[in-house]
Amino acid sequence: MAVKSSAILTLIRIDDGEDASIRSATAPSDHTKLWFDTTTQTLKRYDSSSGTWEIVNDYADDMNNMRQEISVEYNSAITQLKNSLTSLVEELQTTTTNNTTSINSLSSQIIQNASSIQLVTNNINSITDKLTGVATKEEISQWAKFESGVLKLGSSNSPFDVRLSNTELGFYENDKRIAYLSNQQLNISKAVVMKQINLGTFQIIYDEDLGLLIL
Repeated sequence: MAVKSSAILTLIRIDDGEDASIRSATAPSDHTKLWFDTTTQTLKRYDSSSGTWEIVNDYADDMNNMRQEISVEYNSAITQLKNSLTSLVEELQTTTTNNTTSINSLSSQIIQNASSIQLVTNNINSITDKLTGVATKEEISQWAKFESGVLKLGSSNSPFDVRLSNTELGFYENDKRIAYLSNQQLNISKAVVMKQINLGTFQIIYDEDLGLLIL
């Protein structure tokens, strides 16, 4: 291949500049230059002893050898690819054969469990029917919240709510505590009793006719 490359480079050099070859389909009258025969695509020089033009770049043998080398390499690559594909197909066939038992077993299990799947589906439908009418999570969040260990009960659009913690039960209005139960005691800043208060064995009663009575 190095010889061929060198020859090609030589051809390029003599085809340029002052020493360029004469390109024509017929033999030139100038015998001092090389002649590139455009008919046969060959480079020729004039042999004064024989009075004929002789080819100086006949690469037919090299081209034939190159064709043979390419053909051998191509056939070798095709053979390797064919062998690889054959091996792959055999492996796939082996894998498929080995998995046939597992596939059949899985298919059998699916068929056997069809009734169980249907039973589970029926149970799910039954549970869904029973849950119909039960408040959803979104609905519950409108009147009940659990924040920082405190359970808040009350409509989200109302100023009133009840808050239960591990220390008290509080009653709030606009986030202000107005009464709470803690340590067995009711604490309230203001109270309005319409009819009666019992204090131990005593009673404080409001009578519309008699007024305030303490018994």
